[in-house]
Amino acid sequence: MTKLFKFLKWILIIVVTIIIVGLLYLRFSRFSDTMIYQVNGNQYSEFKSNFNHEEFYFDIAENTKIHAALFKPDSIPTIGTIFHFSGKGMHLMSVQKSYQPLLNKGFQIFCYERRDFGKSTGEAKNSTIIQEDALTMFDKIAALPNVKEKPIVIWGQSLGGAFATMTANKRQDKIKGLFLEGTFSSFPDIGKEYARALHLENFKWLVPIVMNNDFPAEEEIKELQIPIVIAHSKTDKQVRYELGKKLYNNAPKNNSLFWNINGKHIRGIYNHEKEYVNAFLTMLKK
Repeated sequence: MTKLFKFLKWILIIVVTIIIVGLLYLRFSRFSDTMIYQVNGNQYSEFKSNFNHEEFYFDIAENTKIHAALFKPDSIPTIGTIFHFSGKGMHLMSVQKSYQPLLNKGFQIFCYERRDFGKSTGEAKNSTIIQEDALTMFDKIAALPNVKEKPIVIWGQSLGGAFATMTANKRQDKIKGLFLEGTFSSFPDIGKEYARALHLENFKWLVPIVMNNDFPAEEEIKELQIPIVIAHSKTDKQVRYELGKKLYNNAPKNNSLFWNINGKHIRGIYNHEKEYVNAFLTMLKK
């Protein structure tokens, strides 16, 4: 019997060790980063647009080109630039459809496609690369003559909201405001949501252990002194309303506004066009 207990004890030790090593591997190998940041199967052959625009290909690393475009008003003066961080599956061919109301008011809008997505090349290996790319793109565009002379507002939707909040935190002195829609408080928080959707709610405590929190939006937003608008639909089925509300609860209340909107995930500009555009215009006046 004693030998059996010893055997079982060693089996338990081995199993626990394997579990711990496995969890540590998932965490420090950044296994979850690829699932979060990499988007496959969203390439297209040729970029086309009916809007007045300037197209860019930025060489930012070996074998890595970032595809981007600056969309411009047709016949009215430019009043400011919106730096748009789009959602995970939104490339330039699809996202530009939402720009018309903002272009009509005199905004020019910049958006880029993350590595290995759309017409951009390279590998979206981890959050550090994604963060560096976001700041590099912002700095390059903010330095353009037709951009630096006008105010800049950052716009983040869904996954792009995490990058938008980080960039606003790092470049607060260069922007007039931050507009977020359908985004979330942190990656571990959204990871717990996916665990719930997969009926793995009893294991959601593992998410913060295996997932890095390199874009802690709920912490970064606390430091912002610029105008902030956080819009979220109560019927959003992709990013729950509560995660947008949690982000707002961490924002400074003297310069932040939470806006309850209607409709599906990040469809605010279609469902509330006038109010949506006015939110950007108001930021320029403050």
